[in-house]
Amino acid sequence: MTLFWLAGILEGEGSFLAGPPSSPNCPAIRLPMTDVDVVERVAAIFERAVIATRARKAHHKRAYVTTIKGAGAARMMIALVPLLSQRRIRQIERALRRHGTQPRRRVRQTTRLATDGTILIWETAEPAERIAWLAGLLEGEGSFGLIRESRSSYPVLKVEMCDEEIVARAGHILGVGRIYRRYPKRAEWSITYIAQISGHRAAEWMRRLRPYMGLRRISAINKALAAYHPIRLINVPATCVVSGCERSHRSRGLCHAHYMTWSRDRAKGRAPRVTPLR
Repeated sequence: MTLFWLAGILEGEGSFLAGPPSSPNCPAIRLPMTDVDVVERVAAIFERAVIATRARKAHHKRAYVTTIKGAGAARMMIALVPLLSQRRIRQIERALRRHGTQPRRRVRQTTRLATDGTILIWETAEPAERIAWLAGLLEGEGSFGLIRESRSSYPVLKVEMCDEEIVARAGHILGVGRIYRRYPKRAEWSITYIAQISGHRAAEWMRRLRPYMGLRRISAINKALAAYHPIRLINVPATCVVSGCERSHRSRGLCHAHYMTWSRDRAKGRAPRVTPLR
């Protein structure tokens, strides 16, 4: 599942770079993010170091970068291709176009990578592997927030990207019925595509994804779940929950008669004589 998570995070935040003209044998995979714990996790897979960059402006966050170069990057790119979008595959093709066209001056001992000896296929991936990929993508491109309506708050899980193919794939995993378009405010900007769920489904997915996420995302998920107090019953009883009542359920776990009793008591400011489920 680690490699599926890696493919997801690189799909959202990574770069697949060709080697410079002076060193065409040196393609690179680069991941810059402000979440140092996430970059450290990717660096552990790359078996490379994490470099802290200098913020360009005073109000900017410091970014952290990990990079794998050369033959190792080329092998990793080729291994991850089946899990990536067509846009990323084109980037990899450009990055590898000149790889191997010049003889290497010295041969280093090959380091075994996490992707070596693996065959990754999206179509036959297990559900847990697809969830790991989704977690990686949402780590970079997702948002975990709240919608506040009057006295209630609902969790919202959203992914928004310019790549319709990837948003559609994420939406399929999440069970989203429709992908929305957001048209740009400026001519030079691209159209973005949105997959979004809210309420109970979003809360369930947040709980499922939380073990895969970085510290910042976990904090956002915990905040959204802590503020969520569902007003709809998830497991609706067949009959009234009042002891001795066998009438069919109407609302809040009560039959029509007991619901009206509870409703009138509240409307008149009296202590309710029956207790609903919510």
